[in-house]
Amino acid sequence: MKIWSTTKGLLIVIQVIRPEPTDTDPKTVEIAQWTERDQIGRGTILSALSSTLFDVYCSDSYTAKSLWDEFDRKYNTEEQGLEKYSLSKFMRYQMVEDRFVAGQTHEIINLEHALADAEMKFPEKFLVMSIVDKFPKSWKIL
Repeated sequence: MKIWSTTKGLLIVIQVIRPEPTDTDPKTVEIAQWTERDQIGRGTILSALSSTLFDVYCSDSYTAKSLWDEFDRKYNTEEQGLEKYSLSKFMRYQMVEDRFVAGQTHEIINLEHALADAEMKFPEKFLVMSIVDKFPKSWKIL
């Protein structure tokens, strides 16, 4: 996401908080420049969203920085990427008949450990039923 923000010229907007005027020096020029950059940055971020997300985040209460921080917290965490990857790999895994059972069992155990490493806890019964479902059709007795 940082690459996108850099190419769009948003890095300064998402890293700098709004300057506050003081009693002795109002800094009106600095605040006006920040406000203009924030509006452009906010518009750029909102224009990249789907209609559903746009409707949620189009409120004026969000600055470009607060929008960016919200999306970064929600969608750009390494843990979520690891969880999605581990779970997807576990759910898509399918055992086949033309390979040794021991090797495939080892792969399933590794996938289960990857889920545990991502701190994704599932009931044992769910895991067992998921693994049984991964057996080839010829192994299943109805």
